Amino acid sequence: MINDRRVTLREVARVAGVSVSAVSYALRGAANIPAETAARVRAVAEKLGYRPNARVGELMAHIRQARPLAKAEPLAFIYLEGDRAASKHDGFAKDVEMAARRHAAERGYRLDTFWLSEVEGNARRLGEILSARGISGVLFAPTRGKRRIELDWEWENFAVAVVGMSELSVALPRAGHHHYEAMREVLGRLTAAGARRPVALVDAATNERAHRGWQAAWLACGPTGATRRLWLHRGEDKTVLAPWLQRANPDALVADDLGLLRLAQAAGWAGPPERSVLLSWRAGTEFGGIDQGYDAIAAHAVDLVVTQLQRNERGLPDPPPMLLFPGRWQEGAIAKPEIR
Repeated sequence: MINDRRVTLREVARVAGVSVSAVSYALRGAANIPAETAARVRAVAEKLGYRPNARVGELMAHIRQARPLAKAEPLAFIYLEGDRAASKHDGFAKDVEMAARRHAAERGYRLDTFWLSEVEGNARRLGEILSARGISGVLFAPTRGKRRIELDWEWENFAVAVVGMSELSVALPRAGHHHYEAMREVLGRLTAAGARRPVALVDAATNERAHRGWQAAWLACGPTGATRRLWLHRGEDKTVLAPWLQRANPDALVADDLGLLRLAQAAGWAGPPERSVLLSWRAGTEFGGIDQGYDAIAAHAVDLVVTQLQRNERGLPDPPPMLLFPGRWQEGAIAKPEIR
């Protein structure tokens, strides 16, 4: 016969020699429980076969949202690039951090911010600092540099998630932008609007960090001669781009961001705003494009970490979950309802 009886928190508390509330805090990775006690409680829970009750977890999450704790449990938001001063002037980074902070508060947590540069790049030292502060939930901020980042980290002590598509030295849970689907959406709109000779100007490093999603969608769904109509930009100036644009004779332009679009204009692209599309759209521009939706992405990354904490999961899941979002189409500030 199968024994369906659930092991309760009270039983775990009795065997571990602590209170029921201490067990609850320990299994959620709360900061107010000593690391040694938390480890003992988790070992007892595993030995007894304790499994959290999903309905109870939903109820407690609802209670925490309705009645914020006086001292919320901490999550770490770690910048792997740059420093504290530079981050203050990075609008994208600030937006992502604030979105993560808001959603963490809704889930009953607070967000503490750290920079790898402030420990001279010593990730293991930063992990020790987090453990000393009772922090076991970690979000890694998006990066804009190299695609793969080597990180010496004690993964078994933390529940982690990556915001964005940058890869660390091991495969981790992540929430990111679905670059392939975004490019497919743009191409569909341009085709429906009558564009037959679009070209794309995409930063090569960003394309690599996105697992070549933009490039793959362009080649799979793009116009005739798609390979010749895609420029993977590696820092070339307008004097190099100008003859390429002349040969391509485009009737629409897809650009990675506003900077590359301006470069194309300087090189001779003179199409109207409604024929220029941004893959990394920001509010206030006259061009339409894809808002990558990093507010939602950051929130889902928080959820990935919180879910692991509530399930008492630490370390490297196999396989790690990946949540990808295609973003939202946005019209330009002066664009017409449709691209014509």
